[in-house]
Amino acid sequence: MLQQIRDKSRGVFGWMILGAIVVVLTLFGFGAFTAFVSGEPTVAKVGGAEITRAELEQGIDRQRRQLLSAMGDDVDPDLIEDEALSGRVLSALVQRTLLLEGARTAGMVVPEEEVDRMIVRMDEFRTDGRFDPDRFRFVLASAGMSPPMFRRALAEDLLIEQLATGLGDSSFSTRREVAEMASLLQQERDAAWLRFDPEQLREQVDVDQSLLEDHYQRNLDRYYAEERVTLRYVLLDRSDLLDDVDVDEAAVRGAYERELEVFEGQEERRAAHILISVGAQRSEDEALERARDLQGRLEDGADFAELAREFSDDPGSAVDGGDLGMAGRDTFVPEFERALFALEPGEVSDPVVTQFGVHLIRLEEIDRSEPPSFDRRRPALEARLREETASSLFSELRQELDTLAFETPDLEEPAEALGLEIREAGPFTRDGGEGMFGQREVIRSAFSRDVLEEGFNSSAIEVDDGVVMVLRLDERERARQLDFDEVEERVREDYLSEETRRLAREAAEEAVTRLREGGSTSGVAARHGLQWERRDGLTRNDVDVPTRVREMAFELPRPAREDRSLDRVELEDGSQVVVVITDVRAGDPDALTTAERQQLRSLLRNNLGEQEFEAYRQTLRRDLGVELRRES
Repeated sequence: MLQQIRDKSRGVFGWMILGAIVVVLTLFGFGAFTAFVSGEPTVAKVGGAEITRAELEQGIDRQRRQLLSAMGDDVDPDLIEDEALSGRVLSALVQRTLLLEGARTAGMVVPEEEVDRMIVRMDEFRTDGRFDPDRFRFVLASAGMSPPMFRRALAEDLLIEQLATGLGDSSFSTRREVAEMASLLQQERDAAWLRFDPEQLREQVDVDQSLLEDHYQRNLDRYYAEERVTLRYVLLDRSDLLDDVDVDEAAVRGAYERELEVFEGQEERRAAHILISVGAQRSEDEALERARDLQGRLEDGADFAELAREFSDDPGSAVDGGDLGMAGRDTFVPEFERALFALEPGEVSDPVVTQFGVHLIRLEEIDRSEPPSFDRRRPALEARLREETASSLFSELRQELDTLAFETPDLEEPAEALGLEIREAGPFTRDGGEGMFGQREVIRSAFSRDVLEEGFNSSAIEVDDGVVMVLRLDERERARQLDFDEVEERVREDYLSEETRRLAREAAEEAVTRLREGGSTSGVAARHGLQWERRDGLTRNDVDVPTRVREMAFELPRPAREDRSLDRVELEDGSQVVVVITDVRAGDPDALTTAERQQLRSLLRNNLGEQEFEAYRQTLRRDLGVELRRES
C-alpha cells in the first residue's frame, strides 16, 4: 500500500509547490534577468510589476532549447514555433510574478545569509566537494549572468518556496478523512473477466484474393515505397589527428607555470558568524551594543557556537553554531569578505556592519592546497596541449574540406587532399538510417535540393564533437506505389488483424448485452467456448491481473444487492475483455501500519494544500490584477 500512496501523491501539492519554486530554473535558466533592464516594452502587468517583451523572448528561447535538448537530434527546430511556446511561457511568468508579489505583500523576506549558504552548497559550483569561486563565476558567465543577478533570482526562488511551504504546512487531515481514504484504497472486489483473443478467431475469417485486393485498394497509402538514397561520404575526425601531434618540453613547462600563477593565492575559508539583525525592533546602535556585549563574553571564554545558537538572528546557520561552510572570495558581501580574509584561524572579528545587520565573524580554518608537482601534472598537460593543437589543426582542415567540397564535383579530390577514406551508406529513407545517418542535419543534407537534385557535395556537417562529414548522392530510388504482388503477405496480415479484432469486439459486445439482459455467465462462456477468470478479493495492487482489467474492475459502480456490474475493455493487443463485479468490500482502516497511516495523512494534506494553493493564486490574481497587452 505504501507504493500505492506514493503513486497517488505524485502530481499533487508537493509537485505543485516544486513547480512554483523551480519554474525560473527549468524555464528561464536562473531567473528573469531582463528585469534589470528598464524601458523595455511590456507584455503583461501583474499588480505593480511589469513583465517585459525581453523576458518573454528570453523564456521562449530557453524553452525551445530545452525542448530540442530533450528530443535529441531527430526533431526539426523549425517545427517548434515561437507562437506555440509564447502562451505557456507568458503564463509561467505571470504565475511566478503573482507569487512573488504575494510573498512580498505578506512581508516575507529571505536573509542574504540564506542566499550565501545556498550558493556555497550547490553542487553546480563545487569542485572536489568544495565551493569553487572560479567555477561559480564561470558557470554564471556561461549563462550570461553576473553574481548579483544570480543572487537576486535565487532569493526570489527562496521567497516563493517560503510562501508555498507556509501554505502547505497550514493544511491538515482528520482521522475520519484518513479512515475514509483507507477504506477506499484498501477496498476489495470480487471480479471475473472473459477474454476474447483476436488470434483465436483467425480461422473464422474467410480470405480470398478479391477481399485482399479490395483491402489493398482501400488502403493504398499503407503500401507505398518511400524515396530512398544511397550515399558516399568522407569523415574528418579530430581524434585521428592526435597521433600526429608533437608537444615539446618548453610548451609543457610553460603550461605548468601558467597553472602555478593561477593557483597562487587561491584559498578557501571556513567561517562562522553571529548575526544581530537591524530593523523595526532594533536600531543599528542597539545591534552594535549587543554585538560588543557578545564579543566581551567571547573574550571571557564563552563558546562561539553556543552563543550563535542562542543569539544569532540567522536561523539557517544558528542551528549549526553559526557555521557557514567553506567558501572562497566573491562569495559574501564585500564588508563581510574583507573582515573574514583579515582573520587568522580561531580569531573573531570586531562587529561588522552590512546591509543585513551586525556580524561577529570567526575564522575556523583555512584551506591552502599545495600545487601538484610538474611530474604529476605532466601527463595531463601533454594531453591537453596535444588536444589543443589537434583542435586547431582540425579547424583548419575542416575549413579546407568545406572549401574543397564546394569547389569540386566529386569526393575524390577532397579525400585525396586530406587523406580521407570514401565510404558508402544506405539505402535509407527520410526517416534516416542507423547511427549518424539518423541525425536530423545529415538527413536534411542528404535530401536537400543541392545534393538530391543538383548532385552537389554537401557542406561539412558536424555529426559528433570533433567529427565532420561531407556527403554526396550515389543512388536514388524514387517514391512509388507498391504493386499488390509485392505486398500481398502484408495485405493478408493487415486484413486478418482488422477482421479478427472486429470479430472480438462484436463478440464482446454481444456478451455484454446478454449478461445485462440477465443471461448467465456460464452460458455466455459456453456460447463462445471460453472460460471465465475469477479473482475474489481483487485489490488495486494485484499486478498479476492485466492493468486495464484491474482498472475497469475499480471503475465499475458498486453492484446492487444480488446483482452485478459489468462492462468491456480493449487491451493493447486488440483483445476484448468483459469484466464483471459481483461484490465490493470496504478496506479496514485499523489494518494500516503506522507508516501507511502517516503517508496517507500526508497524501490528504497535500490534496488539501493543492486546493488551498490554487485558491490563493486565484485570489492573488483577482486582488492584484493581471493585464495582458497585445501590443508591446
